[in-house]
Amino acid sequence: MSKAAGTEIKQSKVSFGNKLAFACADIFGGGSFNIINFLFTPFLTLVVGIPMIYLTPILLLTKLWDGIIDPFIGKVTDGKQPGKFGKRRYFMLICAPLVLLGFVLLFFPWNLITSSVALKCVFVVLMYMLYATAQSFVLIPYYSHASEMTDDFNERNKTNAVRIAFSIASSTICVAVPGMIASPTKADNGVSYIIMAAIFGFIFTVSILVTALFSREQIVTPAVKTKLNFKEFIRPLKVKTYRQYLGMQMCTSMAMAVMSSFFFTFCDFYLRRLTYAEATVSGAGRFPIATVAAAMMFVAQILALPLYLKLIKAKSKRFAYITGAGVWITVVAGMFFLPAEGKIDFNASGAIITAEGAPNWLVIVFGLFIGLGIGGTVFVPHSSFGDVCDVGELYFGERTEGAFSGLTNFLNTAAQAIGLAIPPAIIGLAGYVETQYVTTDVYNALKTATEAEQIDKLGMALSQFKATVGNGSVQLLPVSQTDSAQLALRLTFLLLPIVIMIIGIVIASRYKLTRDLQAKIVEANAREDKDGEDFKQTRDELLKQL
Repeated sequence: MSKAAGTEIKQSKVSFGNKLAFACADIFGGGSFNIINFLFTPFLTLVVGIPMIYLTPILLLTKLWDGIIDPFIGKVTDGKQPGKFGKRRYFMLICAPLVLLGFVLLFFPWNLITSSVALKCVFVVLMYMLYATAQSFVLIPYYSHASEMTDDFNERNKTNAVRIAFSIASSTICVAVPGMIASPTKADNGVSYIIMAAIFGFIFTVSILVTALFSREQIVTPAVKTKLNFKEFIRPLKVKTYRQYLGMQMCTSMAMAVMSSFFFTFCDFYLRRLTYAEATVSGAGRFPIATVAAAMMFVAQILALPLYLKLIKAKSKRFAYITGAGVWITVVAGMFFLPAEGKIDFNASGAIITAEGAPNWLVIVFGLFIGLGIGGTVFVPHSSFGDVCDVGELYFGERTEGAFSGLTNFLNTAAQAIGLAIPPAIIGLAGYVETQYVTTDVYNALKTATEAEQIDKLGMALSQFKATVGNGSVQLLPVSQTDSAQLALRLTFLLLPIVIMIIGIVIASRYKLTRDLQAKIVEANAREDKDGEDFKQTRDELLKQL
């Protein structure tokens, strides 16, 4: 098959070994995303001791930085001449070690260094920026590399299915295992988080290196030099199909950011609030329902991949996305009716009657079905990026995956930032109480103070904290939350994803790029008579169908 001048395609079929090598880097892409989303909020509030409401500006600042550098990285990778490691894998190879360093510093417990909340916030922002830079220099080339593996519609879907399977498998492990290594309830001032980050940072670095060294792209394009300005940056938005793809991607990322960042908090401080409080105070073990349910959520996504591949083949990617979003919305709506543990009444003798809450098996079932829904909304955008780049090549007359990837990562990061930043603001204003570090003298004074004075100082009575002496201070870890914070947590955690995914369904209903249409676009891009009137007419007709 011939392509535009300077573009080379070796073959359409991707060998199984090449698929595996390509998929390895998404061990980092999926795993790191979920460690951060599930553990970072509890780490900052319950270990480092940063107030929940401060997370909103922290996350917005760091994500803003991430977004600013993305278009630059995309342009840099587009402008590199293909070499031994292609246009994209070169950057992955060079920047892989920085991922390890950045990940360890991201989870460094700054409470070991300072008691100043302001300084803690500064350190967290700076280290997040460092990590975000290393991450972007790996993932933007990687996502661009995905569209260069093949131009065949079905083979591209299969290649991305292997990649998504690696990503979800990594996500499952990274939801279940890190919490066993590091947890606020270990009361070790966060040292276990350094160990956890070093272990997984090393694994992520190796996975990136495997893709950089052994993956091979089939579509090889020459360097494309473009000016780095705002007009060029937003140029991909001219393509309607790209806007629709982007909308689906952003809705999924935003809804997942809300659910994953507060899933453990929702389970610990609402669904299993009594079990969590008793286990934290006593130090006794408890069934890790949040970890198991979250892990099952990702297992279900793997199991759902063959289903969505069949739906895409039999129907369309639009149908698969809408199906997944519909399942997700339905299951999350059902979670409103899950009973939480808690004091509900007094009997005649005055003893407290407590609710047992939803049984563990039911919570796990909800996790499984949420995963089945999420699977479709994650897989469709990931498998569509190459198709959208084909449309972009037809529209602009040149192939610039880096520009598309850079803008996608920027706007997707913005969506994640919104998803991560809104809940802390709402829950923080509702009275969420973070871990606090006080001197021994202050702690002794609090023990003799009235409950009203304790609440004024700490936000809750001292009896609602577990006190641990260490590192020259007393760590006060909250074992429960205020009623208003629990209500805000419940509404935010459940309602926001429903609203977001309804928007995703509306956007997906307008996505018209089918397998047959994509094949015609690839064929048109391969033509050599692009200056002729016949090609221009074909181009216009194809774009009108989108």
